[in-house]
Amino acid sequence: MYTVLFSVLFLIVGVLGGWFAAERYIALITATTHEFEELFEENPHPELFDKDGNLHRGDYTVINFEPGYDPSNFSPEDIIFPDDD
Repeated sequence: MYTVLFSVLFLIVGVLGGWFAAERYIALITATTHEFEELFEENPHPELFDKDGNLHRGDYTVINFEPGYDPSNFSPEDIIFPDDD
């Protein structure tokens, strides 16, 4: 009698525990972070906020300049597009 009772009890606890664990695991795996999440948390610039004060995690463009780049010597041929390798 006790064997059946404990078996059913452990089955129910195991199914519920597995269900909750699977939900948490799926939420962890499917969670996406923004490419600049570290910047948002460590050094949020004022231009990243919308008019209501909420952090805007939109699309941002990264521009990298080589050390010693002089913008006064800019030429349109200097532009390297991502598709041109």
